[in-house]
Amino acid sequence: MSLQIRRADLETDRGALLNLIRRYLSAEMNESKFHWLYENGAHGPARVWVAQEASTKQVIGSAAAFPRKLRFGPQPTNGFVLGDFCMEERYRSLGPSLRLQRACLAALDEPGFEFLYDFPSASMMAVNQRIGLEETGKLVRWAKPLRTEQKIRHVVGSAPLAKGLSAVVDPLLARRGWQGNSQSCELQRQEGLCGPEFTEFDQQFAGQPGIRTVRDADYLNWRYLSGVRPCYELLTARRGGKLVGFVVSTATAEDASIVDLSAAEEDVIGRLLFGAVERLRGLGAATVSLNAGDAHPWSELFERAGFAPREHAPIVVATRADSALSKQEFRQNWFVMRGERDS
Repeated sequence: MSLQIRRADLETDRGALLNLIRRYLSAEMNESKFHWLYENGAHGPARVWVAQEASTKQVIGSAAAFPRKLRFGPQPTNGFVLGDFCMEERYRSLGPSLRLQRACLAALDEPGFEFLYDFPSASMMAVNQRIGLEETGKLVRWAKPLRTEQKIRHVVGSAPLAKGLSAVVDPLLARRGWQGNSQSCELQRQEGLCGPEFTEFDQQFAGQPGIRTVRDADYLNWRYLSGVRPCYELLTARRGGKLVGFVVSTATAEDASIVDLSAAEEDVIGRLLFGAVERLRGLGAATVSLNAGDAHPWSELFERAGFAPREHAPIVVATRADSALSKQEFRQNWFVMRGERDS
């Protein structure tokens, strides 16, 4: 059967898109989450392409590009993060996938957009390579162990012995790693939505070296504090009442992760990492994860704080030929974390 690739209409194609996403990506997708992610993004609505059977017009695949603003230089730069690629099983040959992914790359032809990036699976990495998108970097999972009872029991085979040994080891783990200067700031859990002070804080990074997502109040409220999102917690660092940094982590022990972090001073970074870890420890987490790019400028700080690199996954980046934002800059100086993903 022949296929057609076309730009989707988020209103008239909503039902077909919801069905595809529920079947192949997330059974939890609903109208509210679709509106949040596809239509009401902090940096603009998604661009979506669909593959459909030419004869029946049945939609059998879709892929999206979600607008994202990055700070590189004095003014924000517009681009996209790709996501939610899905295709019905009978069409999962390389040809249809190539055509659909190429359509996503056409998003860079829109005036005012200069880059796109993706966190592809192994199968999508093969598609990207066929259309000329090579791996630009890696998203590394850093892990910090907090509780050892389960691992010790696996080794010694005795629950009582494992419990006794972990009672000795776990307090040592709690003291392991750099924690920053406790006098550098006060940590406080954010209650309610972020206000204008977060936008003012983010503006200090304009023109500074490196690539950072624009994390103003609107973005943080949409990305982490909206009611349709999984539970996240935002911990602030303040000095004399003034905001000097924040960290975002998950709010459950099952997925104990630090997903976003912003600060300008090393000691504040150390205190924020320590505060997030202690919060997750209190929830009962056995390990805290932190996903960041392999060239993240704070990798040394993560290691000092007791995190160790584990597995990794590819990141791909494409930029317009006339953009000042190069792949090399993404490779060397990108503050990318798990929070940069959308799907």
